[in-house]
Amino acid sequence: MSPIRWLIPGVAALVAAAPALDLQAQGAEPDFLFSPPSVSVTIRGGMMDYQASGLLFDFTTDRFTTQAEDFRGGSLGIEFGVWVDDHVEVTLGLDGGQVTVHHESRDWEEVDGSPIRQATRVRLGPTGQLGLKGYVLPRGETLGQFAWIPTRANAFLAAGLGVGAYEFRQFGDFVDEVEDPPVIFEDDFLSDGAVFLLYAGGGGEVTLRRNLALTLEGRYFWGEDSLDGDFRDFDTINLNGLRLTAGLSVRF
Repeated sequence: MSPIRWLIPGVAALVAAAPALDLQAQGAEPDFLFSPPSVSVTIRGGMMDYQASGLLFDFTTDRFTTQAEDFRGGSLGIEFGVWVDDHVEVTLGLDGGQVTVHHESRDWEEVDGSPIRQATRVRLGPTGQLGLKGYVLPRGETLGQFAWIPTRANAFLAAGLGVGAYEFRQFGDFVDEVEDPPVIFEDDFLSDGAVFLLYAGGGGEVTLRRNLALTLEGRYFWGEDSLDGDFRDFDTINLNGLRLTAGLSVRF
């Protein structure tokens, strides 16, 4: 099952459950700060699942023993947030990740019958993103003059834009089909640059301590750029994809 198909009902379930979880938390021993925090820092990691569509990826999956779903790799990042009010946070994030897919030529093999091997590497990052998060519930409750109690569980939607460096590289052994007979050669093909990104997503937070929360999030990115270097004949690269992460958020 595609990750986005289970992400949507999962976020919806968290939105529905958040009020009930928060009511249960009211009977627990208070875990509070002396004033509402204004800044958060989140360290996160997870998976980037590229859509892997378009002429360049189609060429790769047609010629080599790989499929679009193979282009999944790790992602690591940090995000700084400034609370505007009890429901809205402005965020600034920095992320990066890459995937390397090893494959073989579909239609050709070595003289001795062994496979002709090569690899495709896609890197997106570092990427800088500026965005907004909107929370379903208030992020906490002020009691009296000196106590602020965080909401035990909450859900949010997120959207924003950014810019990131990218690299598309293929290296290993290839077949020159123009030659007669075809020739096997070793090479390293590269195109890199910067891409403008848009994203939208959602997720949830579960408070672990008064100033520490577990954050789960899914973001879908849209980004396309003209290719240069060895892949300029393919015109553009599609870097759309779904990123799923988990992280720890510290509140100050």
